[in-house]
Amino acid sequence: MPGKTAAKRGWVFPDRVKDIEAIPATPEAPFRYMRSITWADCDPAQIAYTGNIPNWCLEALEAWYKAVLGVNWYELNLDHGLGTPFVHLENDFKSPVTPRHDLELVVRLSRLGSRSLAHTIEGRQGGTLCFTGAYASAMVAAVEMKAISLPPMMREAVERFVAVQDASDAETAASPARR
Repeated sequence: MPGKTAAKRGWVFPDRVKDIEAIPATPEAPFRYMRSITWADCDPAQIAYTGNIPNWCLEALEAWYKAVLGVNWYELNLDHGLGTPFVHLENDFKSPVTPRHDLELVVRLSRLGSRSLAHTIEGRQGGTLCFTGAYASAMVAAVEMKAISLPPMMREAVERFVAVQDASDAETAASPARR
């Protein structure tokens, strides 16, 4: 049964966490999300406002969920009853982000836990590493906010992505340019 706040707002959560019905095609790895940076994204120093960067990483993560599971965060919460509250966010800045180039956000799954997922994100512009991030979230039943395991088909979809990611990382490591 949804909590009072959810009912008051007209939200209806499923009675239980609902798995996805089908596993979508596994996206290429690493997962890449492109974002245009505009003048409106900048601060008086004429570089991207630092506070925007976590939001862009969250955009990339939501795109990752949509690509890997076939559903976005809104659908995960309201249609599937699965919440993903963050338990850790970290960014390390290397070079300024500017409107000169699109921002490429490279998302990798760094850990698939029994009740959590952790991702690393690299932000690059024009071949330059601008920042790295570490983002971890718990898996919870949206109504009770109690930790749960990923439902079986969702877990399989994530495991398939990890297999593609691991193969891609092994291929990159073995390439002559890396030796």
